[in-house]
Amino acid sequence: MRFLGEIEGQAAAEKFVAYLLTKEIDTHIELARSESDQWELWIRNEDQLDAARDELQQFEANRNDPRYTAAVSAAKKILGQKERARREASKNVRRIESNQRSLTSGGKLPPLTLTLFVLCILVGLLTNFSSPGPGNGIGRQILEQLSFVGAEDYRESGGNPAASLMKGQVWRAITPIFLHLGILHLAMNMFMFFHFGRMVERWIGTPRYAVMVLAMAVLPNLLQGLSPEWMHGSHLFGGISGVLYGLFAYVWVRTSINPSHGISIPFPYVVILVGLIVVGLSGAVPGWRLADLCHLGGLLVGAAFGFAAEQSSTK
Repeated sequence: MRFLGEIEGQAAAEKFVAYLLTKEIDTHIELARSESDQWELWIRNEDQLDAARDELQQFEANRNDPRYTAAVSAAKKILGQKERARREASKNVRRIESNQRSLTSGGKLPPLTLTLFVLCILVGLLTNFSSPGPGNGIGRQILEQLSFVGAEDYRESGGNPAASLMKGQVWRAITPIFLHLGILHLAMNMFMFFHFGRMVERWIGTPRYAVMVLAMAVLPNLLQGLSPEWMHGSHLFGGISGVLYGLFAYVWVRTSINPSHGISIPFPYVVILVGLIVVGLSGAVPGWRLADLCHLGGLLVGAAFGFAAEQSSTK
């Protein structure tokens, strides 16, 4: 703040301050000395100091000008409007906080997230986490039917990863998301899916969520399963991590474009998830056996959905 000057008399000081408020000059007044009726005037924005000085000179020259008296009622209206705006802003903040809590806090899993969650666990248990023993006929049959390409089709086609799809078995573009290669793989994916799946389904509703999950399953799976080996492609993969990367990217992009959603993903989390893709595709770690193309595909699909959602919301 910058000191403007002094005015004698509280009524005169308040009248002048009210007038300055109508000129959008924000001020602060305080008693200069306890034994006097002198009031100090302070300007909050120092860029307005010169304009305020000019107004003070005019006020001292003619304190009884009707414009100063009229300014008192005008200032009250302005203050009332500002107070209403402040209350509305406060409501918006509370709505954002409430929205964040409702999306990320506890409660039952939404229907589709719960269904996929249960299916992943059930398939994992029945197939012994994609390693059914010789006596586990049901598990071996489930694994055969849910894999990206059937073992017999792959052999008979001379190693064509699209052999089963070409026979019309289109479900195989989706079902690898239910196959997890070990209990740790399943546990990590379910932990992430519990949080991201619940958040996004509550956010956009089950129908739109279902379309997104379908795209985040099919497109990354096709990219992973049909790409050549030199591109890190392989028909031997499984897990819902492509969908997880898609959900992560959807939330990341939407909240980065529009922080008013009241949700944020910690930056270290972003670095870890994106870094895993970069490390995998770079070949920096020998023996790396993650479905890197599936992760990359999910990331791109989710980012595209997030960007499109924000663009449509601004129209």
